[in-house]
Amino acid sequence: MIRTFVCEKEGCSGNTFLIESNEDRLWLVCSQCHSKYDIDIDNQEFILLPNCCHCNNDVFKVYKDVQRGNVYYKCTKCGEVPEKIYVDPDGIQVSYEVKLLNDIKEVMNLLEQRIYNLEGNIKDLENGQNLLEQSLAYINKYIVEKN
Repeated sequence: MIRTFVCEKEGCSGNTFLIESNEDRLWLVCSQCHSKYDIDIDNQEFILLPNCCHCNNDVFKVYKDVQRGNVYYKCTKCGEVPEKIYVDPDGIQVSYEVKLLNDIKEVMNLLEQRIYNLEGNIKDLENGQNLLEQSLAYINKYIVEKN
């Protein structure tokens, strides 16, 4: 269930906020009483800029998904979302497309490593099979010579 975030200060019923971003923390500042609310954004891979990407407005309505814990933002002027900056593992600012390509490359590298490991395991199994066949041949030869 998604709910509108409302200021919790007594006597204030503000539901529009300014956004202040700092490292892995996001501060929502009530546009009426200026109360601050700390939101943890560790699981997000982008930094929110404090203005709308469409109209440059800095006041947003904030919505929170109660079950998943996700937070959504909507400009009070045009309905768009705040501008987002994506940062690659080296700390360089990149577009969403470049970030997505980097993520795909990382997954491909992991898959390549797993395939390489599987090939090694298969080769080890083949070598073990050959060793077993040779051992059985020696045992069979020994049994035949004994009789």
